[in-house]
Amino acid sequence: MGRGFDVDVLRTFQAVARLGRFKAAAEYVHRGPSAVTSQIQRLEEKVGQQLLVRSNQCVELTPAGRQLLGEASRFLSAHDRLLATLAPQQMTGQVRLGVPDGYAADFMRDFLPRFVARHPNLELEVVARSSAELVDLFGRQQLDLALAVSADTPGPGERLCSTRPRWAAAADFRPDPHRPLPLALQLKGCPYREVAITALKARGIPYRILLESANWQAVLACMDSGLAIGIVEGGAATDIWPALAAGLDLPTLPEHHLCLLTDAAHPVALHLRGILTSTLQREDWPGHPERTEC
Repeated sequence: MGRGFDVDVLRTFQAVARLGRFKAAAEYVHRGPSAVTSQIQRLEEKVGQQLLVRSNQCVELTPAGRQLLGEASRFLSAHDRLLATLAPQQMTGQVRLGVPDGYAADFMRDFLPRFVARHPNLELEVVARSSAELVDLFGRQQLDLALAVSADTPGPGERLCSTRPRWAAAADFRPDPHRPLPLALQLKGCPYREVAITALKARGIPYRILLESANWQAVLACMDSGLAIGIVEGGAATDIWPALAAGLDLPTLPEHHLCLLTDAAHPVALHLRGILTSTLQREDWPGHPERTEC
């Protein structure tokens, strides 16, 4: 065996150490569990020390493993920064990005094609869920970056911009004053669901949930049909549903924030973070909170 370290083997070791399970690491690096086991065994033979201790629940690092993880992470970070500087299109590795459901369409249409074209060798995996689910997945190290809408900035996150949720309905929406207000909402985990319900209760406004769905497009369709009122972000309210909140006398909803959580130990995630930050803070981007529904 040569004296140098194989970059792919170091990435596999880093994945096992971060995720704590061989199976999860195998899925992350797109290899079979046996291939991951073989890579770790070869790495331990090269360094001459045991790096990992397996148990029924997880994988733990030995002191030698912790030392190697620190050095390997710094090496991989420097390696990827060099590639990004000299030849951005040659950046390699895997990165998992979480995006709120309401942002997914704009992301797929306006951001991802350009990003993938500029980084053809980078394996990007995008997960679209509610903000609460994304924060949970990031906390369990199942995402490398996560965009999330929150009333407060999540602990490890950075605030990108503010956003104001607003009530929205089709122009022909006419609620019956003698019946509860019909709502179209996403499932629990949507940052605006609870604040909307809390605001209605505080004002003593009776309501009923006509539709609740994890599918944002289904919620939009219900609102667009004129059957229910829902919530959108920023300028989308007046742009898409001109008869919004006018005359409905509904409570104002509190300001929220679009936040970005990033795994600082993941070099590719840090590179993507810089691109996301500059893109999301541009007001001409179609997915900017002042222009889109969430």
